[in-house]
Amino acid sequence: MQSIAGRFGMVLFVAALAPAALFAQLSVQTETAAVGADECVADIFGQGLGSDAQALLEDLAFTASVYDTRDRCWYHLNPDLSLTTASAIKLQVLAANLDRTERLGQLLPDAEREAAERMLWFSHNSPPTSQLYAAVGTSGMAEFSDAVGANSIQHNSIYGITWSPAADLTRSTLATLDLAAASPLTVESRQTARDILDDVHFTQTWGVSAGLPDDHDVWLKNGFFPCRSCRPFSGVYTWRVSSTGYVERPDGTGWAITVLTDGSQTQTQGIDAVEAIAAAVSAVLADGGAGPRLTALANCTTVESGWTQSSILATLGAEPEEWNDIRWVSGNEGPLVGQLMCAREPVDPTGLTSCICPRERPNAALELSRN
Repeated sequence: MQSIAGRFGMVLFVAALAPAALFAQLSVQTETAAVGADECVADIFGQGLGSDAQALLEDLAFTASVYDTRDRCWYHLNPDLSLTTASAIKLQVLAANLDRTERLGQLLPDAEREAAERMLWFSHNSPPTSQLYAAVGTSGMAEFSDAVGANSIQHNSIYGITWSPAADLTRSTLATLDLAAASPLTVESRQTARDILDDVHFTQTWGVSAGLPDDHDVWLKNGFFPCRSCRPFSGVYTWRVSSTGYVERPDGTGWAITVLTDGSQTQTQGIDAVEAIAAAVSAVLADGGAGPRLTALANCTTVESGWTQSSILATLGAEPEEWNDIRWVSGNEGPLVGQLMCAREPVDPTGLTSCICPRERPNAALELSRN
């Protein structure tokens, strides 16, 4: 395998997508038709994706896209590849509902705000996401996509198998979370989105936060769910793991980023792949080195075939009365083979200081009642 290091527009290596007997070319592109183009980095992914990252990505399908507001540069990894988004699309579900209520001259109603919190803090599906998705429908999602120039997203009645290139999800994220971006959303609505994402449960703050200094803010939504019928691994049980979000530097500039992957055997494998790409971006675009992360203090385990509730509790060292909390903070699904299931509290609460974690109240999401 050739090293992932090269100039803009070059095909860098060919990786087998086992077990699907498919092949995909990995290419890096930098769009320089922008103000500040002379400052664009020619090989933003290539600089950080070393041999360890190559090993993580070798058997996966993956794509990424970044827009840096400081230099107005776009960066793309495997730009011609579209993948299913899993729960990363939930950030746009929120955006489309904010757009809908704006058109009605309203703020997001309290009941919808609570549903959005469960959808984004813990990645719950039914009923919160289902209700919010039904409120806008695929047509409302498509209208928002079109309004932000994300014309290649293929919305599906089953939101988790929405099909998208990374660049279009990045466009949607930029319009939702960058307060200075051109957007169909008012600054007030975008601030609402940021406020909700401030309290994402710490066990789900992995992803595009990888490699960031502790003085950089990040608002993100991750996606993680297995599939047997999703291309390019149709007929094979694989985990789709993704992350989209907006990073803000201390000087107020930032970057929107999306990383989509498929083909992992476990959620953890997918997280490692996503973070290898995100950390490579942070190494180039962040103003400073990586800081400590609260996710490192999470008490989690990966579900193996044949495991029961008792197996998971024993592995986590948890009591039976903690089971509902474990499911609650792990997406309220499963247990599924390959799923990452976590206890609600960090293993060392003193590690809550000085970290890449939700601002102010890292466990505030747990205060939401289980209605």
